[in-house]
Amino acid sequence: MEINIHDSTVSSEKKVVLLNPKTGEKVVILPEIGATLVELELICENKLSQLIHLPGEKPINENDLYPSALLAPWVNRVRNGNYSFEGRNYQLPINESNLGNAIHGFLARKKFEISEEKFNDESAEVSFIHNYPGDFPGYPFPFIFTLSFKLSSKGLLTVNFNCKNTGEKNMPFACGWHPYFKIANAEIRHLEITFSPKLKYISDAQMIPMSEEMVSFPMPIHFSETTLDNVFKLESQTVHLTELTDCESKTSLFLKQNSEDFPFLVVFAPTSENCVAIEPMTGNTDAFNTGDGLKVLSPNEDFTSLVEIWIDKAKI
Repeated sequence: MEINIHDSTVSSEKKVVLLNPKTGEKVVILPEIGATLVELELICENKLSQLIHLPGEKPINENDLYPSALLAPWVNRVRNGNYSFEGRNYQLPINESNLGNAIHGFLARKKFEISEEKFNDESAEVSFIHNYPGDFPGYPFPFIFTLSFKLSSKGLLTVNFNCKNTGEKNMPFACGWHPYFKIANAEIRHLEITFSPKLKYISDAQMIPMSEEMVSFPMPIHFSETTLDNVFKLESQTVHLTELTDCESKTSLFLKQNSEDFPFLVVFAPTSENCVAIEPMTGNTDAFNTGDGLKVLSPNEDFTSLVEIWIDKAKI
């Protein structure tokens, strides 16, 4: 297994590549733009498949669809960018001007530094770190975030999330990830998804949940029949599997999360794109106001969890 670091000659973007030279499987990350995952090629039945899609036409550091973005220290939206915490009110910058919200935290496009590299015959792993001093408007809570990617020789990608409160006060916190997945060149009408939700949230005009309903539709969900752009609360499981299947090739992408750590999942199929966002989250949209899934990290306390991704022949 190998780790290669490339400095682009046409832009300032540095690329970190985890590579299995025997199979061609690889992971490509942009550390200087939020440690964003921009390529993931894994093999199934001796065939490489590109699994990450970057929707939209804007460059990744300006893309309002936030492909593969790390969502922290809040997820999705904070209504009107305003929240109160332990007796004080805070105002975040509005970066979703059409709806008037603060959206997706602020780490998605921040520069991360490489903090550790490890590789051997079995795996290649790189860790990226961002040391936040507490100077972002409306969020005066310093922390260190470490995001790690590990590619195993068996074709498993592990993404580890760790945030440590380095301040002297409690900090409100939520964490999520915003990858858009595809299976090679499969069209959206041939994709279906299976997961284990118990609640579906219905949003208001600001895309903030205003009600919830029990999930009653059967699995799998066929994207040829159903449009999804919702937050779901999952059944509480230490091992929760989401399976995205290409019905033509009978190949599935699997995403495993601990739904006690990440109890929420967004499933979103953008219009005119052959991809599906599968977004594990620790908290619900607007958790800074509702408290739904909000974590409060005390000084020196940390949050850590991981997701795992692989492809295989479909189970169904």
